[in-house]
Amino acid sequence: MLNTASDAGPVATGSQLAGISGEDFINILVKQLQYQDPFEPMGNAEMVAQLSTIRELEMNTRLSAKLEQITDQQRYGSAAALIGKYVQGSVSDAEGNTFEVEGIVAGVRFTPSGEVMLELDTGEVLPLTGLQVVTEANVDV
Repeated sequence: MLNTASDAGPVATGSQLAGISGEDFINILVKQLQYQDPFEPMGNAEMVAQLSTIRELEMNTRLSAKLEQITDQQRYGSAAALIGKYVQGSVSDAEGNTFEVEGIVAGVRFTPSGEVMLELDTGEVLPLTGLQVVTEANVDV
């Protein structure tokens, strides 16, 4: 007798399935076909529905990756556009003290975690999250 979902063990949630690739789903489908009850085989409609789900998962994964790339490119472009601008903002140290920093953005770098850091002409670094004011650089500053 074929196991039912209730006695087959724990059921994966949607977030747990997010890491499964289309190839993994194909492998699961093949195993399911190998071990199905020969007197009650999977119907064509059920198989097509499962294949459709696999395809949808692959397309959503690709779309998410492309959207992430576009978002990153926009962040990088926006941060680079600040080069040469006069900025003001606040920075907190390890003890929680807040300091005001200001200067002209001389460069932009990104931390390994993706945080945008503005390198100022004063030698200070301002995280983009601490940015409060952006204006055109004035030679009289």
